[in-house]
Amino acid sequence: MSIENRNLKAGTKLVAKYKGKDYSAEVVKTKDGLGYRLADGREFKSPSSAGSAVMGGSACNGWRFWTLASEAAKKTPRPASRKAKADLVFEPMEDQTGAPEGQVRYFCTACMKGFAAPEGVEPLACPDGHKNEA
Repeated sequence: MSIENRNLKAGTKLVAKYKGKDYSAEVVKTKDGLGYRLADGREFKSPSSAGSAVMGGSACNGWRFWTLASEAAKKTPRPASRKAKADLVFEPMEDQTGAPEGQVRYFCTACMKGFAAPEGVEPLACPDGHKNEA
C-alpha cells in the first residue's frame, strides 16, 4: 500500500517486500532534516533513494515502494490455501503522460516498473514476466 500522507515524523517505521524478501527503514532526524535509514544502517535523503538502494540501484518511487509498518500490520493474513507468493497487481498509473495513443500505462508491484498495454485489455503479465494473480 503506497504512502499517501508524506508528512512523516522521525521514528516512523516503513516496510517493503522486494523479490520475496522483507525490508525495513525508519524515518530519522538528521542535521539536514529528515532521512530514511535502512535496517543495515545506510541513510538516504528520500524514500525513493532508500527504495532504489534495496532494488540494487533501479529507479524507484519510494512513496509507492514503502508501506507504513503500522498499516502493514493491519493487513488481514491470507488464508493458508493461497499461494505463498505475494499477489501481483497491475494497476493503471495515475499519470498517463507518455502513454502511446490507444494504450494505458500500468504499474507492476513485483518489479516496481511501469509498462503500457492496449486500452481495454487487462495485461496478463508485465514485460519482465510477472503474472497478474489478483
